[in-house]
Amino acid sequence: MRKQPLVSAIVSVYNSERCIRGKIEDLLNQTIVDNLEIIIVNSDSKENEEEIIQEYTVAYPNIIYLRTEERETIYKAWNRGIKISKGKYITNANADDRLKMDAFEVLVNVLEKDNNIALVYANQYISNIPNEKFNEIKTKKKWIIPQFDYFVQLDRCVVLSQPMWRSSLHFEDNIWFDENLEICGDHKFVLKIQKKYSIRYLQSVLGTFYVDKKRTNRSLNNLKYLEIEKTNMTSNFICHYINTIDEKNLWVIKKMFTCKVVLPIPILRGLNIIKNIVLPNKHQFTHEFVYYVYILICMRLGEYGKALYYSNKLLKRKDSARIKLLKEKIITKIN
Repeated sequence: MRKQPLVSAIVSVYNSERCIRGKIEDLLNQTIVDNLEIIIVNSDSKENEEEIIQEYTVAYPNIIYLRTEERETIYKAWNRGIKISKGKYITNANADDRLKMDAFEVLVNVLEKDNNIALVYANQYISNIPNEKFNEIKTKKKWIIPQFDYFVQLDRCVVLSQPMWRSSLHFEDNIWFDENLEICGDHKFVLKIQKKYSIRYLQSVLGTFYVDKKRTNRSLNNLKYLEIEKTNMTSNFICHYINTIDEKNLWVIKKMFTCKVVLPIPILRGLNIIKNIVLPNKHQFTHEFVYYVYILICMRLGEYGKALYYSNKLLKRKDSARIKLLKEKIITKIN
């Protein structure tokens, strides 16, 4: 009988032969390894991960291995692993990322001390070297991200790739990863959590994020697809937020964004670039998000003429499917 683990780490692999051994060793070197369950889901990889993984399953009873008959999204693989997990806490362990030896211990301590926190994450060093261990990294370049804020999260996923969360989110709250998404499933997962629970960001660095120099990372090699999936996924969350917040906060956002929409769009984008350099820890809202939110506010306040004006202004510069939909609704209201 398997020992009840404290943490279940879900590893999804597809064509990851060059890094899977290092990933498993990295997990086995965690300070809480005696309370760790490792679930590896092979999404019908065409490489030879299976032979390497089976070396470890023989020696380590806390490693569970699954293989699917066809390739599936990473979020479907994570859900598959989570459904058979036994840990009090869950974490995704990407095959090409690495951890500080006490990373899981630190994250667990945060969750154990505060029951109001449902998910915790820390900063990461950025590595361009495959299989570079945490204690070997030389660049010390890390992400520059703002503190977690739900409104910012509506525009950008600020939670990095090595979070830890309570398994009760799945088994009690029925919050799962959207298996139809290819890139933004973790972004959506966090937005669903934040509706009910708190999220904590630790500024300390507890892991590494591997960025291939050829930008083969799924989230980096097709930024246009990423933007489309993100805007489609976040639209309902944004609409719900704008339509349910109190009037005081609604007017705060309107005032903040009025200063942006009155500017010519090229100037707004240029200012964002400058502010990202001068104020790297402060999120600069993307111009499409600014217009989408502002138009929704105008619609809530019954200012349909103004909403139509800013819809047209944005669409002259950028093709936005969700603002086109708003424009259709505005025209129907006006007519």
